[in-house]
Amino acid sequence: MTDTHHHHHGLSPSSIRFCPLCGGALARQPVPPEGKHEMVCGGCAFHLLSQPQGGGRDHSRAGGPGTPDAAEHRARSGKWTYPGGFVDWGEAVEVAAVRETREETGLEVDLDGLLGVYSYPGTPIVIVVYRARVIGGEVRTCWENDCVEWVAPGDIPWEQLAFPSTTEALRAYLNGKDPRP
Repeated sequence: MTDTHHHHHGLSPSSIRFCPLCGGALARQPVPPEGKHEMVCGGCAFHLLSQPQGGGRDHSRAGGPGTPDAAEHRARSGKWTYPGGFVDWGEAVEVAAVRETREETGLEVDLDGLLGVYSYPGTPIVIVVYRARVIGGEVRTCWENDCVEWVAPGDIPWEQLAFPSTTEALRAYLNGKDPRP
């Protein structure tokens, strides 16, 4: 029997040519609001995102115990969350958490360990939350938020948090849950 090597062409956004919904041809086009180029169906306008459905978030601290926590207000939802977003194709989750924090808040952070991993029935998204320390940058807003603030633990607006994972991660953080051995 001879060894036969099968060349597997990896699945990536650039290798997918047809829409999974209607079968129409996909073409790379800028997609609002950032103008990021994604694969868009010419038939039904479906956007095939170049990001896998995983999110890297970080829960930033500027210093030691009692220090306020970073939070951002999402203008579209009117809710609060911590910085985070999707992982780009081929990007490490840790790199995405640092990048998203910089993009959304202007802050540079060093990750300080995994806080938790959250998933929910009915959605393909997995949320990975890290602890982080601010090491530089200046607080600013971006198109995704209308406000970035430091919020003391006693002032967290629990009824105005954006996602179940936001609430769960903040409670774990404040309760001192540490998954590290």
